[in-house]
Amino acid sequence: MVGNLLEDFVVGRIEHPRNAGFSQEVKDGILLHRLIDSFTDTHSAVSACKSVLYAKYHKYAAVLIDIFFDHYLATHWTKYSNEPFDDFRKRVHVSFQNHWEIMPDRMKPMIESMITHDWLKNYGEFWGIERALTGISKRTVYDSNMEKATEDLKIHYELFGENFALFFPEMMMKCNQFLEEKGYNII
Repeated sequence: MVGNLLEDFVVGRIEHPRNAGFSQEVKDGILLHRLIDSFTDTHSAVSACKSVLYAKYHKYAAVLIDIFFDHYLATHWTKYSNEPFDDFRKRVHVSFQNHWEIMPDRMKPMIESMITHDWLKNYGEFWGIERALTGISKRTVYDSNMEKATEDLKIHYELFGENFALFFPEMMMKCNQFLEEKGYNII
């Protein structure tokens, strides 16, 4: 779990000496994140969603779809997992706390905010998506207007939801295949 999020803060090859302090489990999480990114970037359902947003948000359309899909997962959790959502959230938070020492300093404020403000739960609400997008928009180099994108989510809710339903099961199959090849037990 931590490796999957940590990937955004790791540059280059996983085998590089600067990554020697990471456990194999964390390294596998980083590799899983890279697999998910690659799969997502080339999936037709994701491309269909990005095409709806691209004219307005340009390169940030991909970021928006990622967060919109987090919303669909949070609101349809029981369709995709047998683990109760509250238990999953608690497990994620504990995992982050247990791996605090390996996180880069610049990652720690984000993790603290994620736990304190319960981002995973809040992604299930429009206000939670708007809050997340406002925070991201403040950190973009260019004027992204992402803070206004919740309206686009509402307008295209059915289209994005249909594409999420096509994409997510395929992504989970890809992830499970990767994890099985690495020797992890799939629940």
